Amino acid sequence: MNDIRTKAASRRRTTIGMAIVALLFACAALHAQNEKERKKGASSPPAHSAPPASHQAPANAGHAQPAPQSTAPPVHQNAAPPAPQNTAPPAPQNTGQPSRPNPGQFNRPNAGQTTPQNTGQPTPQNPGQFNRPNAGQATPQNSGQPSRPNPGQLYRPNAGQATPQNTGQPSGQNPGRQFGRQAPGSPAGGRQFGQPQVTRYPNGRPQEIRTSNGGMVHRDMSGQVREVHTPGGAVIMHRPDGVRTVQVMRPGNRVIVASANGRGGYAQRPLIIQNRTYVQRTYVMHGVTYARVYRPVTYRGVVLNVYTPVRFYRPAFYMYAYNPWARPVIYNWGWGGSPWYGYYGGYFSPYPQYLSPTLWLTDFLIATTLQQAYQERMDANLQGGGYPSGGPVGLTPDVKQAVADEVHRQLDQERAQGQNMNASGDAPPMFADNVPHVFVVSSSLMVDARGQECAITDGDVLQLTQGPSNGATADTVVLASKGQDCRRGSVVSVQLQDLQEMQNHMRETMDQGLADLQSRQGQGGLPAMPPAAAGTVDSPLAAQVTPDQNVAADLSQAAQEATGAEQDVVNQSAAADGNAAAGPVTISLGQSIADVESINGKPDKIVDLGAKKIYVYRDIKITFTDGRVSDVQ
Repeated sequence: MNDIRTKAASRRRTTIGMAIVALLFACAALHAQNEKERKKGASSPPAHSAPPASHQAPANAGHAQPAPQSTAPPVHQNAAPPAPQNTAPPAPQNTGQPSRPNPGQFNRPNAGQTTPQNTGQPTPQNPGQFNRPNAGQATPQNSGQPSRPNPGQLYRPNAGQATPQNTGQPSGQNPGRQFGRQAPGSPAGGRQFGQPQVTRYPNGRPQEIRTSNGGMVHRDMSGQVREVHTPGGAVIMHRPDGVRTVQVMRPGNRVIVASANGRGGYAQRPLIIQNRTYVQRTYVMHGVTYARVYRPVTYRGVVLNVYTPVRFYRPAFYMYAYNPWARPVIYNWGWGGSPWYGYYGGYFSPYPQYLSPTLWLTDFLIATTLQQAYQERMDANLQGGGYPSGGPVGLTPDVKQAVADEVHRQLDQERAQGQNMNASGDAPPMFADNVPHVFVVSSSLMVDARGQECAITDGDVLQLTQGPSNGATADTVVLASKGQDCRRGSVVSVQLQDLQEMQNHMRETMDQGLADLQSRQGQGGLPAMPPAAAGTVDSPLAAQVTPDQNVAADLSQAAQEATGAEQDVVNQSAAADGNAAAGPVTISLGQSIADVESINGKPDKIVDLGAKKIYVYRDIKITFTDGRVSDVQ
């Protein structure tokens, strides 16, 4: 009996022990499972944690290093998620590539913005250029701003737009000649300055150098300085003909554009009449002050300031100026002893006789343009022997006839505008009519000739054969040129704003010519006009337009402010580039005459052998064949 009890107790202890062991194993397994899940959970980010740093890298930070993942703040720490517009793929017009293949121009990314998306660095897709998003688009951020005032032309922002989006400051989207600026006291352009930045041409020469304090120097492919931005906001432009202009912004949406010596230029401001916005410029030229008005028009995303006369002539006078004269007129202009006429004597000569007022106005237009160009050269103390009679073919009869046909069209347009001066609404610019137009260049500038830079100067003639097809630019054919590189027949791409300024100059000069024609009628061989043609008719704008005061002082002050600051920026840019910008620039085969003159200046002597020319300097002789360097001794 006792043995039975002993065996039963032993079995119970064994069963209990096995149960305890099984329980221990189960607890251990459960603990291991929990530990495994805990470790797995610790290695995975919570559902509300920040996305990986690869999704937070700035869209345009071409050279920035991505931050480590551990530094990305989670959303619950008030870090705003990326805005939708910064995560979407870029629009086609903002690919980071320049808007047109012009090595002489350059684009800039949203200057004035300090967001991570805009670091001020060139985009990786286009290290030599700067991104220009939606340039010239009349968006709220860029309302009424032109896409690019060109380096040779005077500054043309649409300061007439008196909206909160357009404070008169150039917008950040507008590259090159408009410059986004913060309120006074902040760094110029709103950029955060640090290390200098250098962008180079394919040949290794510096194209654009940004200094550590916010200055900028842009050079062309030959090494010539074309544009300088000072930290204080002044912009100095060096035109291909050597003339220099200064552009500064002033409070009240005013823009001051002055010659280098401050003796000429204009002040631009908004002008609002009957709830319509215009742009008024007060010009000062050698002591003479006058005002002109322009109507802002947006065409293909580009804002154009279109010249708007404030007074017109009577219908009978337009008939007198529009139709041929009964007999040819021989007219003595009295230019024979004028220095400008001798300077351009190989390029331009007037008609021997005039069959119509249109031909008379054509010579008035060309002569006035060349005379102003010569005066600008004299004001800038530029020397030169003038246009040689053996140079490229100048204004041939067929070119002058093309200019005369354009004068006829513009005269007809003004006549129609005068008959309908009270009409409301904005007429489209002349680019919209898809009719060939001819332009007389009113200010020298660098243009793109199929990927190569070349210069067109005052008095050159271009033809637009069809409407613009490239957005802010149009392809034109050179009909006449004084230069060696932009030759007759070349196709050059020109900004619409530059073409509009040329047309403005034509209309403005034609109005001067019409006034002279009316005052001189019946004199010097000019036929007398009918009595009903006398006098002018004021438009509703005339009473509201008066020249601004103290513009001459503003021009002088702007020029003085820019003079010292420009040299400081140029010196800093040379240091930033390791003195490469200031080092010697070599003469190489294939360079144009303009390239060589930009490096060595004018020669001591020129030996003209027709297609071959030899430039003789003190220590070097350079031979050109068909306008290109063929030998250096």
